[in-house]
Amino acid sequence: MSSLVESIPANWYFDPEIYALEQEKIFRKNWIFVTHADALGIPGEFVTETIAGQSVVLVRAGENGSGSEPDNGINGFLNLCRHRASPVCAAHQGELQRFTCPYHGWSYDLDGKLLHAPGFEDELDKQRFGLIPVRVEVWNNLVFACLDPDVVTLEQWLGDIVKIAADYPSVASMEFDSVRTSDCGANWKNYSDNSAEGYHLGSIHPGLNRSLIKSQTCIQPYENGNFIGFNVTYKSESELGSPGFWIYKFPGLLIHFSLSGFNIERIIPVDENSARMQRWFWFKSDIDASSRNETIAFSNQVMDEDMGICRLVQKNLQGGIYDTGVLSPEREPGTIFFQQCVRNALAGE
Repeated sequence: MSSLVESIPANWYFDPEIYALEQEKIFRKNWIFVTHADALGIPGEFVTETIAGQSVVLVRAGENGSGSEPDNGINGFLNLCRHRASPVCAAHQGELQRFTCPYHGWSYDLDGKLLHAPGFEDELDKQRFGLIPVRVEVWNNLVFACLDPDVVTLEQWLGDIVKIAADYPSVASMEFDSVRTSDCGANWKNYSDNSAEGYHLGSIHPGLNRSLIKSQTCIQPYENGNFIGFNVTYKSESELGSPGFWIYKFPGLLIHFSLSGFNIERIIPVDENSARMQRWFWFKSDIDASSRNETIAFSNQVMDEDMGICRLVQKNLQGGIYDTGVLSPEREPGTIFFQQCVRNALAGE
């Protein structure tokens, strides 16, 4: 009996109803990486981000603020005024002393409390109309938010990733370099299918493929944390090579650990036919500028190669002839695992 697994249907990669269901059942219910803690270093520093179609704002609490979680001092809110739903924060990032709605001037402090509602002062219970909170937690100097107030803790969600990270330099011990954004004309699952397997390395990424020691590379799914781990060893001057660990974390987070640097990539669904990727890079302080630039350039090349094949796949998925394919448990265990995560989430499991 064949052990091959049938892939998810082609229309799941472009059907607007499936896309809307994913936003509700997947992206609203999982932790989403937003920024790093150093970007919210002083009271009033903020960033806005869109999660499952909803704008949110994260802000470093004031001196007397506690933050929405006990240890992090960072508050998260839906980016909407309680009066008539205007955004209270239009910029992507910056610094402020209070939130002021540009529509009718309602203002809120950094803990989300309503301070002033022009014309409503004598008839409004301010305690009832503060900004709507969003769950925020910080791990390894990385800031995550979730729209589901009942979501498990961030460390529970990360699962075995927490233990894996302990073998590599912490993000806080490294220097932040840059963030890069790339747009891809492919559904987010198309790009994720690709990111969850190493079967394509030899044909799509010949340079990356040559840099790895095949006998010291292991790819396997991890149930505790819903991710695929790529335990790799890079060729180097050392006879033992240099270790690294790549992670594809459901639903759309790529994490790359190494002894010299760290990068994290968020896959952002834009619509049913396209996605946006944002990548943040850190390096140890002794890594010089030339080496940093070379690493980022190589990352850009790998991403360009991935996006190129995913765009071609997307066109054929939408062509109306291909329905389902087959996946190999030996060669594509990560893609099988990822697609099962999608099936389970949409079924409410």
